[in-house]
Amino acid sequence: MKTDSKIISFIKIVLGISMLVAVLIGYMPIPEYLVEFTCISNSFGGMLLITDGILKLKGKSVPGLFYRNIAVGIFFVFAICMGSLSGAYHMNFKGAFFYLHAVAPVLFILSYILFCNESKKKTVKKLLPTPVLMLLYLLFDYILGNIRGSFVYGFFKPGEVSITDALIIGLVFYVMMFAVGALFLCLNRLAHKRKNAESNDVKP
Repeated sequence: MKTDSKIISFIKIVLGISMLVAVLIGYMPIPEYLVEFTCISNSFGGMLLITDGILKLKGKSVPGLFYRNIAVGIFFVFAICMGSLSGAYHMNFKGAFFYLHAVAPVLFILSYILFCNESKKKTVKKLLPTPVLMLLYLLFDYILGNIRGSFVYGFFKPGEVSITDALIIGLVFYVMMFAVGALFLCLNRLAHKRKNAESNDVKP
């Protein structure tokens, strides 16, 4: 195996472990908040990176679909948390949550763009299932919120969101996540197009 591949595997594994450790540090004292998407997306992201890092040592890799789902979902964690800096609402940036909300999302997205080669296959076919993870979470939050009387993040109350409203919100999120996924995929292909060009240049 090439040295570069080993280094990339090591980076993925270390980053994955750091995300899982941060989740444990942040959420162990408050297990009732384990249903937050911050916890879920960072946990999935950490497990994915560790798994992919180990597989890469064996010459294999995790399907890009998993990377794209988590990258898009974790981007919304980052975006919503950055939006809280306006003062309109409050998000936790203390201790491990600074890493989970502000640092880990950026590092995971960069890992997808730089280390997951998606330069082949049709774009639309790739992007259609990209928002699935986030949509499943929104469905989970809607069901849980109606059972216990409050949504996870509390932006709305269950009584204020009808099934029709939920479907409209889901559709809006799907379109937004599709667009973000398209941007990430373009950046991914641009990064790997340059890598492929550089590889061709060094061939005898």
